Amino acid sequence: MTCIIVGGGIAGFQAAMACRALWPDRAVTLIDAEKETGYYRTLLPQFMAGALPEERLFFQKGENDPLLTVRPGLRVRSLDRKSRSLSLDSGETLSYDRLILAHGGESYLPGILAGPPCRGVFPVRDLTTARKTQAWLADHRKILVFGGALVGVKTAVHLRQAGFEVSLVVRRGHILLRALSPESAEVVEAHLRRLGIEICVNAPLEEIRQKNGEIDALKAGGRWLPCNTLLVATGTVPDTSFLEGTGLLTDGELVVSPALQTKDPRIFAAGDVAVISSRRVMVRPNTWPQAVSQGKLAAENLYRSTPMPHRDLARINAMELHGLAMVILGPPVSGAEVISHARPEASVRRELFLVDGRPVGGALIGDITAAGTLHARINVERPFTAWDAGLLRPRTENVIRFPEQTGRREALILSPKRSSL
Repeated sequence: MTCIIVGGGIAGFQAAMACRALWPDRAVTLIDAEKETGYYRTLLPQFMAGALPEERLFFQKGENDPLLTVRPGLRVRSLDRKSRSLSLDSGETLSYDRLILAHGGESYLPGILAGPPCRGVFPVRDLTTARKTQAWLADHRKILVFGGALVGVKTAVHLRQAGFEVSLVVRRGHILLRALSPESAEVVEAHLRRLGIEICVNAPLEEIRQKNGEIDALKAGGRWLPCNTLLVATGTVPDTSFLEGTGLLTDGELVVSPALQTKDPRIFAAGDVAVISSRRVMVRPNTWPQAVSQGKLAAENLYRSTPMPHRDLARINAMELHGLAMVILGPPVSGAEVISHARPEASVRRELFLVDGRPVGGALIGDITAAGTLHARINVERPFTAWDAGLLRPRTENVIRFPEQTGRREALILSPKRSSL
């Protein structure tokens, strides 16, 4: 019996490794549209900036496994649930016993970029494009990064560290709009400006100016911004095209149960393509740690008689922005009470969002002390106590900085042992 996994990103790769470890007698085939599989997308900004050699992008791989087949450079054209088969763009048809969909999506490009091709415009998404970007940057050092989410912010910081002239353009609101409150975003924006990054907020793209077929300037928010490189970091759109007509989609989305199971009990989904229906709420965690845990859980549930639900759907994430540590515990919630402590002189802000007296999210900026314990408090869904309030207070010394290792990045697993208590 064969398990097929569609998608070679972290969710698909994690699912493949877990399948082989948990179900050693079952063959696994991994299909991916990219020519390379098993690399850290989160490290692409460092690679483009020339701070990381390409070989260090890839996951550590074990010995050759005769029951694991990787098929790169192939796209799925259609899924036939009745015959349990996939049709590929190569003309092949592959049969499966179980199927995991972890193929993510395609880069989202604003409508203004859908016109005639313009050299110097690159999405920040995959290794093939990152190679082209790196080559282009050798003699084009005035960069505009469009997109204020995590990928855009990291890209801007790493390129600025490498000596490039960088502007970060955010279409609306503030940077990290879906992750931070306006007050926390101010702390991060001030830090980026100190690094020498120009920030333009509430600046939708309006017009591109070309010179000899290359980008020369971009009009955003009513201002013309000179540049010779535009990096688009506006996220992805889930690819559900080959799932149309299969009965798996709900209003165009691949909705799964908390156990990551689709409407078909033999088919599971993980990562950016999956929308999790939990307590009648549609959850889209879409973070690197979530992709890791979802890939593993999908594999664990493949052959269980009763699949286990995902226990932690928090959108926790972490990064280090050249001297500013940050842990996101969950996005802002409309109408939530905000409990916060700040030390502006040290670029520190720590906050939690409370709904009905229970913490549901928050952020730790500049001081990530007790991140694991606070994350656990959110997961248990218990009322916020005076003891919890003590955890939120910033340290006055020995602040945990969470240094980032450029050579290798593991999925973030925060433990209460990191707490300062």
